[in-house]
Amino acid sequence: MIEDGDPAVVDTAGPTPSAVPGGRSGASTDDTGTAGSEPSSDATAGPERSPDATAERSPAPDPVVAIDLVVKPRHFANFDGLRAIAAVSILLLHTAWVSGFTVRASLGAYTSRLEIGVSVFFLISGFLLYRPFAVSHLTGRRSPNARRFWERRILRIVPAYWLALTLLTYVFHLVTMGPGIGEALIHYFFLQIYFPKAVFFGITQAWSICTEMSFYLFLPLYAAVVGIRRLAQARQLVVELVGIVTLFAISLAFRWWSIHLPVIIVVHGHFEAVCYPNCSTTAPLPALMVDWLPARLDLFAFGMLLAVLSAWWAERDSEPAWLSNRWVPWLSWGGAAVAFFWSSHLGVSRSVLFLTTPWQGIQLQTLYGVFAFLLLLPAVFGPQGRETSLIRRLLQSWPVASMGVISYGIYLWHLDLIHTVLSWTGYKPQATPYWILALAVLALTTVAASISYFGLERPILRIKNHLGWWNRAPGPTGADSAEVLTK
Repeated sequence: MIEDGDPAVVDTAGPTPSAVPGGRSGASTDDTGTAGSEPSSDATAGPERSPDATAERSPAPDPVVAIDLVVKPRHFANFDGLRAIAAVSILLLHTAWVSGFTVRASLGAYTSRLEIGVSVFFLISGFLLYRPFAVSHLTGRRSPNARRFWERRILRIVPAYWLALTLLTYVFHLVTMGPGIGEALIHYFFLQIYFPKAVFFGITQAWSICTEMSFYLFLPLYAAVVGIRRLAQARQLVVELVGIVTLFAISLAFRWWSIHLPVIIVVHGHFEAVCYPNCSTTAPLPALMVDWLPARLDLFAFGMLLAVLSAWWAERDSEPAWLSNRWVPWLSWGGAAVAFFWSSHLGVSRSVLFLTTPWQGIQLQTLYGVFAFLLLLPAVFGPQGRETSLIRRLLQSWPVASMGVISYGIYLWHLDLIHTVLSWTGYKPQATPYWILALAVLALTTVAASISYFGLERPILRIKNHLGWWNRAPGPTGADSAEVLTK
């Protein structure tokens, strides 16, 4: 199974007031978790408090009748910090492997599982991208516009990826996309996880971005099916939950089936890989299928579950009181630590490219999902202010939140810059001091990601933010007291 490091995210998304290195304080992420939009006014709110509070909390008719109104999604103040954790974990995964630390050190059992950051990115996307749909379903408001949704996703993901792919291939010559224009088109259009030869070329960790892109295509269509009939709120909640359980079931069944597909066969009495004799250039198809959307759908569904619960409780102003307890963040992250520890002791290979038994594969991904779910929990529920918890203070701190703002660039650039650092320092793969390599790569990647963000991503985000499914409407005093979408 190919397990390189979307957010995640790749973008994978989450709003946060933060300061960016070299930039002004307050650069943040928007409703879809894309860095660079203006912060919402309720950045530290617990249960949702939008500028148009009456509209957000008013009960929907029973049965629900669609209203031509979509309130701008609330701002979640801790998601840049979560994105930073995900991106840096992937960087540490790859530097640990290249340095040899993962193989030679006892702690390598844990660095080999830092691929878990990809699951964090997937849950972030599931939560932030589905939540506006869930709110519309549960309140009777119009659903977000699918065309605008896809336009915004393209503007967030494609330009920075194309820039990195083009520079790494044709300017710095650190990667190749394979022979012919057909191979290049495969990589530029996020199709490499469907072609056994292509997956070894290009930005190899971009496999997760391919999975994200397929999720972006899928999500508005899924939301249209779930919300095709506007029901009473309680019945619509049941439909939402049944839909999410169905996604879990589909993912489990597809992954179980794909892991059972043979990658080793018997030929003339000898074991032989199905890709033999070209395994170094052609991956076995079953090894790719575990990275297709159906196999990863459960991770997105974990985030979508958080989105439905968040929307339900916020719209009814009924978030359970225990979620505001000051010990919840610690208990939640403690549970995440247990899940990570457990995943590190399943007997799975420490290699960044590995195969699992069916049962190992199911356990591993489930634990990854539980880890990410518990990591996100304090960033979704309870009071979100810095003063409410040391964990939230950490997530909103300038260094962590700033790293989250540029996390997409970190994800795209870090792996190939490892080889640049090795060439500059004279260190050899598998024989390099881990922390020296990790810190050097982090510093160089931060520079590259910052240039990408300020030079390309943030200007494009200004365009993207004009394509929201809401428009500014003057409030009673003439101020922008409400942000809504009208026909």
